[in-house]
Amino acid sequence: MIIAMLMCAAYGMAQGKPQFNPAKFKADLEKFITNEAGLSAGEAAAFFPIYHEMGEKQRVLYNKIRTTKFSKPSGEKEYKKAISDMDRYELEIKQIQSNYHNKALKIISAEKLYNVIRAEEKFHRQAMRKAAHHR
Repeated sequence: MIIAMLMCAAYGMAQGKPQFNPAKFKADLEKFITNEAGLSAGEAAAFFPIYHEMGEKQRVLYNKIRTTKFSKPSGEKEYKKAISDMDRYELEIKQIQSNYHNKALKIISAEKLYNVIRAEEKFHRQAMRKAAHHR
């Protein structure tokens, strides 16, 4: 989702559309998730630092996946290594997600975390639709 968001932002900038504003996007995302998941101000203040920390760690791995996908292996051995690397990065992303979900469960209820996950997906779908509409 993060990669898709970044690709839409890059596409929008290339088209001369209003430039992507990461701070505004982050604030809109937090507001949307807070409302959709029913987080209190205190819960949101405690939750979002670990949420963003998780995203930063995952973004590093998404970038590695993207770099690997755009590489051009020159033989069977290199193709196998590229596939293995991408699989490993995906597993690391899920492990990070699991670790941070466990941290979040110490701050908010399982119901609210579930709603946060759904809200994030909904927000990104809406952002993609909006970006496609501006094309």
